[in-house]
Amino acid sequence: MGRYLLTQALSFVITLWAVLTLVFVAVRALPGDAATVLGGLDTSTAQVGALRRSLGLERSLARQYVAYWGELAQGNLGLSLRDQRPVTRILLERLPVTASLAGLAFVTSLMLGVGLGLMAGLRPGGTVDRFSLLLTTVGLALPEFWFGFLLILLFAVRLRWFPVVGLPTQGAVLNDLWALVLPAFTLALPRAAQIARLTRARVLDELHADYVRTARGKGAMVAGVARHVAANALPGILPLLALELGGLLTGTIVVEQVFGLPGLGLAILDAIGARDYPVVQGITILAVTIYVSVNWLADLTQLLADPRLRVA
Repeated sequence: MGRYLLTQALSFVITLWAVLTLVFVAVRALPGDAATVLGGLDTSTAQVGALRRSLGLERSLARQYVAYWGELAQGNLGLSLRDQRPVTRILLERLPVTASLAGLAFVTSLMLGVGLGLMAGLRPGGTVDRFSLLLTTVGLALPEFWFGFLLILLFAVRLRWFPVVGLPTQGAVLNDLWALVLPAFTLALPRAAQIARLTRARVLDELHADYVRTARGKGAMVAGVARHVAANALPGILPLLALELGGLLTGTIVVEQVFGLPGLGLAILDAIGARDYPVVQGITILAVTIYVSVNWLADLTQLLADPRLRVA
């Protein structure tokens, strides 16, 4: 167990370094830098140069890279180049919206995916199984942005049950959660489809196991067998659940754009357009940290839940 934890910690450090290095180089490779974008079209070359020096962009890429990691080592994510606000404050302002959206979407996808997968797997070929096949096919085929527009058109524009875009009343928790229902379902559908398919496959594998045949041969009740099948099948979907939960943070980018939600997804798109490097890098750090941590916890949970995976 100790070796496993050490390996995972080393893997986390290497992953974080590699991703941040890639993002550091990629955002600076985009045409135009922050000084050019912030200066606008009417700014003279001399003014752009002065702005570039004030932002520290005249230094070589290597010096900027070393300075960036020096700031990170002190726990400092830097200041936004656009408005000189601390990146940490921007993250704290935008994170609640994205976290609420991702959490609601994850719970929805978990309930739909696991519930539908269990019912379909326990009765293969039945009505629920055929319905789940149709639903998962549609869920995996529909692009999120297109499905989001359909939901807005039906439930927000025609029926007027939900707000069209944005959060209607900042700070009113119930109203804000109601406004997150459509975007959360938009995020949840494709993920519920993947979870349902894997759950069904795991259940079908368990139904052919020796203990199920033995239990049926002894006349065990169907409900009792189904309970054991579900208990043995669910640990196998933990890695997928971790991938979906970790990927929800990045998955919100498109959905927040469609629904006009002031979260991290919209913030990183605005920052990329403004070449606001510290904000892009700060959001990336948060996303990678959450993604790797969730997957590490899922691996550890699966290790503890399944004795066959434990290594002395």
